[in-house]
Amino acid sequence: MLAVGGAISVGAAAWLHARRRRYDLQGRTVLITGGARGLGLLLAREFGRRGARLAIVSRTPGDLSRAGDELRRAGHEVIAECCDIRDPRAVGDLVQLVVGRWGRLDIVVNNAGVIQAAPFEVAELEDFQESLDTHFWGPLYLTREALPYLKQAPGGARLLNVSSFGGRVGVPHLSAYSSGKFALVGLSETLRAELHQYGILVTTATPGLMRTGSHVKILLRGQHEKEAKWFGAGIVTPLTSMSGDRAARQLVDACVAGRADVTPAAQFRLAEVGSAVAPELAATVRSMVAGQLPEPRRDAVGRTRRSTSDVGFGWMEPLLPNAAARRNNEVY
Repeated sequence: MLAVGGAISVGAAAWLHARRRRYDLQGRTVLITGGARGLGLLLAREFGRRGARLAIVSRTPGDLSRAGDELRRAGHEVIAECCDIRDPRAVGDLVQLVVGRWGRLDIVVNNAGVIQAAPFEVAELEDFQESLDTHFWGPLYLTREALPYLKQAPGGARLLNVSSFGGRVGVPHLSAYSSGKFALVGLSETLRAELHQYGILVTTATPGLMRTGSHVKILLRGQHEKEAKWFGAGIVTPLTSMSGDRAARQLVDACVAGRADVTPAAQFRLAEVGSAVAPELAATVRSMVAGQLPEPRRDAVGRTRRSTSDVGFGWMEPLLPNAAARRNNEVY
């Protein structure tokens, strides 16, 4: 008991010390995966506004070109590099390019993601592989490559791992997506414990639905139109989603402060706590929600993967945050 009490006391003192220490972003180098659109671009704008130099990464050259041009026009120093984070060699080359250009790496933001919506019965194994490659293996590759430079960062370093509410709570029809995001939470929380001794503070972010414009890029199986509409229904109201700009500010605030975790928006924080405190009740509620979602379409058409950019949202289209999609480079 004395050992446990001593550990708690030491931990509390370390936490208070970290909270008191100011971490200025001016002149620091931040590398953001998935930084060319959506939440990643919002994070880049926020880090840039606070004085950081930006390295944004994407697999899509067109998105990168538009995002890089915008950020430079805003007066930020920017590297916009095309890289598939699922390729460990490409990730190694990326880190060397950034460090070679600016001589340091202070902050890594593992943000790249893919959203797949499908009943489990028609989700394909490739969906789970894609989710794990993007949400787990990519961040693992990048963290390993960046670690020697993060250790050398003057005044300490930061690692922001953007998981999801779906990485804390299993969401019906998001089995592949949640699997990858849960894996990232496990990795991130372990890194938090192990890297603290090197002055690297790891923050695990678990945002819920955000009005960033990412609704135009959801990948669907099953009854495609119905799957699109139930997902869209969650985005259109402030009760079930939040402003992307506000989420980005809160994530950057948490990263700078070195917080262990952050879940923007009170409704998602309450749902996480409820799931932990009353797991049986939370599981019953999720089962009830699942019962209201579209039945799986098991034929060849249902197993075909389509994007919401092709399927559309029908009558719901005018209610969606399409202006945010345009503003955040989420183009059809």
